[in-house]
Amino acid sequence: MLTKEKCAELGIMKWVKKPIPAYAIQLVEKNKDVLRNEERLNYDDRTVQTLEGQFHFDYGDYLVVGNDNEVWTVKQVIFEATYEQV
Repeated sequence: MLTKEKCAELGIMKWVKKPIPAYAIQLVEKNKDVLRNEERLNYDDRTVQTLEGQFHFDYGDYLVVGNDNEVWTVKQVIFEATYEQV
């Protein structure tokens, strides 16, 4: 199994993801009205249609809008650990 230690031992290159700005809004009840016209989002079923298909989200997750207007969701704990407001 590959681990970061095994990758280093094998000489696998290490990479850092480029910082690409994106817009994001937390999927919580108070933001439901702001997102009412987002046709890729179904609050009742808690699903979002992304480029990769339909995915379930939990309240508290974040909806992210990328440079090409694609959307995806990020779990709250991951979002808060890896994104910062600009």
